[in-house]
Amino acid sequence: MIVRKCRTKGAYEAIPKKIMNLDFNKLRNKSEVIADLPILIIIKYENIKVTCYKNGKLLIKTDSQETAEKIAKEIYEL
Repeated sequence: MIVRKCRTKGAYEAIPKKIMNLDFNKLRNKSEVIADLPILIIIKYENIKVTCYKNGKLLIKTDSQETAEKIAKEIYEL
């Protein structure tokens, strides 16, 4: 995966090396859901807001790359 600072949103984005299909049901069970749409789900994961797209892209609202990498790894392993 690639984790890089998002230029406009004050967050980090994580992009898997291969396109994947995130299991939104697992995300719903493991975190607090803020918004739930067919193509994306916004969750609170370990007190951090994460926008998760079906194709595996994540937008993680944190100023720490280390935290973003940890959260992305955990979500991708669900």
